[in-house]
Amino acid sequence: MPQKIRVRSLLLGAAFTLLFILLIGRLYWLQVVEASWLTAKAEAMWETGDTLPAKRGTIYDRNMEVLAGDAKGYNVVLNPKLINELGLEREVARGLSEVIGVSESFLLEQATNRDANGNFRIYRQIGNEGRKLTEEKAQAVRDWKAAFVEKHGIKGNNWQGVTLEEDQARFYPKGSLGAHVIGFVNKNGDPGSGLELAMDELLRGTPGSIAYEKDRLGRKLPDSKPELIQPVDGQSLVLTIDQTIQHYTETALKKSYDQYKPKNMTAIAVDPRTMEVLALANFPTFDPNEYWKYDQKDFKNMAIQSRYEPGSTFKLVTLTAAVDQGVFDPNATYKSGSIRVPGRTLNDHRRGGWGDITYLEGLLRSSNVAFVKLGYETLGEKLLRDYIEKFGFSRKTGIDLPGEVGGLIDFKYPAEIATTTYGQGGAIVTPIQQLAAYAAIASGGKLMQPHVVKKVVDSATGEVLSETKPKVVGQVVSEDVAKQVTEYLKQVVSDDRGTGRRARIEGYEVAGKTGTANVVVNGGYSADTWVVSFIGYAPADDPRIAVAIIADQPDLGGDSNRAGEVTGAVFKEIVSQSLRYMGVKPDTELPSALAASGGDALSAVPDLIGLAPDAAVKELDARGFGARLVGDGAKVVGQYPAAGEKVAGSTQIFLLTVPQEEAPVPDVIGASLRDVVQLCALLGLKCDAQGEGYVIKQELAEEGGAATLRVKLEPLGKAASGGATEDGSGEASDDGAGGEGEADSDAPDANADEEAPPEDGGEAEGEGAPV
Repeated sequence: MPQKIRVRSLLLGAAFTLLFILLIGRLYWLQVVEASWLTAKAEAMWETGDTLPAKRGTIYDRNMEVLAGDAKGYNVVLNPKLINELGLEREVARGLSEVIGVSESFLLEQATNRDANGNFRIYRQIGNEGRKLTEEKAQAVRDWKAAFVEKHGIKGNNWQGVTLEEDQARFYPKGSLGAHVIGFVNKNGDPGSGLELAMDELLRGTPGSIAYEKDRLGRKLPDSKPELIQPVDGQSLVLTIDQTIQHYTETALKKSYDQYKPKNMTAIAVDPRTMEVLALANFPTFDPNEYWKYDQKDFKNMAIQSRYEPGSTFKLVTLTAAVDQGVFDPNATYKSGSIRVPGRTLNDHRRGGWGDITYLEGLLRSSNVAFVKLGYETLGEKLLRDYIEKFGFSRKTGIDLPGEVGGLIDFKYPAEIATTTYGQGGAIVTPIQQLAAYAAIASGGKLMQPHVVKKVVDSATGEVLSETKPKVVGQVVSEDVAKQVTEYLKQVVSDDRGTGRRARIEGYEVAGKTGTANVVVNGGYSADTWVVSFIGYAPADDPRIAVAIIADQPDLGGDSNRAGEVTGAVFKEIVSQSLRYMGVKPDTELPSALAASGGDALSAVPDLIGLAPDAAVKELDARGFGARLVGDGAKVVGQYPAAGEKVAGSTQIFLLTVPQEEAPVPDVIGASLRDVVQLCALLGLKCDAQGEGYVIKQELAEEGGAATLRVKLEPLGKAASGGATEDGSGEASDDGAGGEGEADSDAPDANADEEAPPEDGGEAEGEGAPV
């Protein structure tokens, strides 16, 4: 027995000794070997911190009007546990749905959300519609919550069932204005398109942080020293875009887009002296404040990302080459109608032609045969290709926007070379490439790189950090040759035989060219589907603005003669308003555009009272007037100018379709004081005008209980119109008269010996339309 006790004692002692050795070893390991790792881990547990977001740089237009900027936003947060304790989940969902515009079913799903264990969650953030709300929308949520709490007698001043969290948000105060240039930043702070994407690294800035020690309950220790790293705000951009010209461009483009319903439509306006982009617009478009509501295709910037067969606007290349090479004799004659090239017969858009005509008349009538003879028979493939290269069509323009594509120049067979001379078959190009080519002629032969960023500035100090200077890419032709080409393009617009006569503007000479390119459908050129365009600049001898308008497959009722209605009229509206806004005086010695075509200088406004809005608009359009609907009523109840008043043919007529007290106030930027006063009388508003000249700013306010339209005007020399007629319009009406009403469709002959398009498929991805 004593022996057993001794054995047990020895075993027990050995066990304790071994345990003690292991304990000492473990202490050594923790105190010595892993001391630094454990200390770092402990400090991490003791410390807490917050990220200090950097403010994203602001994007301004050229006049320092904010187009995109950061501001305080608010996120709607639900606590399903608290909401369901009251049994009010359906009422919460219904009420919030009305306030923030989120579907009631979605909100109910969030308000009743449970975790994996079946318990109601205590934190649910709503999707895009409930994140980063404006102050106005957030206040609406607060007001709803206050009424909700009062209605249900919920105790306490700070019920946590529905709360708002402050956040930093990106806002676009002008809505969809310039959306394809500016782009958008999503709710997570990631750029999605436009300059927001292209300049993200510059705009984003660098976040900072603050860290301090805490106790086990997460409270800051009193003697802890916080570590602060200040955020570095992003830099800001000043663009070349002018929001007023952008507004003119989008307004004119949308009217045509709504009326003719093309697949898409693009307009670009530049200063041809510098290639600063003054406006760029596409339809369909999007509102970057609500980007999630749009299809991905709506974000595509077709001005730089779509390629298409240009049609007759491409004849600029052949014309310039012929003039530069000394082979364009405007008085020489040729037989119009059709021409034979190896394996193919090509026709003019008027199949029978016009008989024996001069090359100048061939240009005015946009004769395909004339350009085949000049480009294919006279210049030849090598020279034609050289000038296409000089104009930059085989490469990107280098514009500072993301996603630009270059043109595709691919022709080798005789028929391809011949059709390329008038813009079909062997060349597909982008709108910005086309406009850069016309701007090169407008600026004396200098091909320049377009740009939208004018300068980069320090967001805090306003110091200019960098500035974009005009960049000449190459000299296409001499200044003298460019002037000669301009003289010919002026006649395309001013001559009654010219296809560009709808682009005439009273008091300004316009140089430009139309294009109507047939679209490839099922391997062949469609006879009734077109891409239509107009590209031009004004004043022709001292250009201040160049504009390209492209419409993909507008509804012309199968009549290509109506192409000018779609693009020429849009060009005219944009350029006439912009020149007046820029203070470019009209030339009073120029013959009246209307008189030149046999029309009267002034026309009487018809009586439109009682007509349906559509009927009134058609009546005005038929007489060459513009129309501006005010309200969404079923019939016209008022108009300005009044019936019988004589005004210039292009004057916009305001049509009131709702009672005065319900009428929205339209945009009057660029209008004369007389226009504003008469419009106020039409709408029953008081008018408060400051300055003289033409409207540059407007504001609707309440004064003494009466609605007052406040406007600021500046004289011609500063920012507004010059040479306007008494009714505020300085332009002539569309001149649909004169000539033979032809369009310049450029499709290869549908009855050609070879029905198929060029063997290499020179169209964009198998189509002649933009892709």
